[in-house]
Amino acid sequence: VAGIAHEINNPLTGILLFSSMISKDEKLDPRHKSDLETVIRETERCAKIVRGLLEFSRESVPQKKWTSLNAVMMAALGLIKNQALFQNITIATDLSPDVPKIPADPNQLEQVFINILLNASHAMPGGGTLGIVTGYAEDRNYALVKISDTGHGIPAENLRKIFDPFFTTKENSGTGLGLSVSYGIVNNHGGTIEVESAVGEGTTFAIKLPIGNELKETIAVQE
Repeated sequence: VAGIAHEINNPLTGILLFSSMISKDEKLDPRHKSDLETVIRETERCAKIVRGLLEFSRESVPQKKWTSLNAVMMAALGLIKNQALFQNITIATDLSPDVPKIPADPNQLEQVFINILLNASHAMPGGGTLGIVTGYAEDRNYALVKISDTGHGIPAENLRKIFDPFFTTKENSGTGLGLSVSYGIVNNHGGTIEVESAVGEGTTFAIKLPIGNELKETIAVQE
């Protein structure tokens, strides 16, 4: 997959480069400018899909170290909360100070959180509430992260497919790889990711990650 993606990416780069150059030509016939903008937009969309393919095909081993889930979540929020998508969204956080640091790759977990947070914002185009909770799972062997929205919800027939590669309900946007990649990252951390949703009410993602006791014998944790 990675080899094919690279082969596709090379001509796409050329198409995007030269079409962008032509679009800036003052001698360009205005009648052709709109068509050229369509070429650029669709080429950028193809390039985004290729980047997703490369990311999906890359088997990245987590570089685990003792990590604060709350700190990773705040870092993820800091990167996206000022985007236009979040302007009419109220963010409500309840981050437990009692959650211990866990052996995890903070960069990969940040990617998971950003993917789910962005999905939540897309589900609330007219605004709503984004809820984020951290704490212990019921058995206290796992840390728990819950991300919920008050968006349009996911139909039952789509719910079982949302972690499938390339599955998306977003027309002309999205690669359908974000949640699939997130599922793989959480699974590689020995955790689980589950989703509950009701149409017209919203969606909640629940991520459980081992707090360390079960992993200390099998991984090298960097201080």
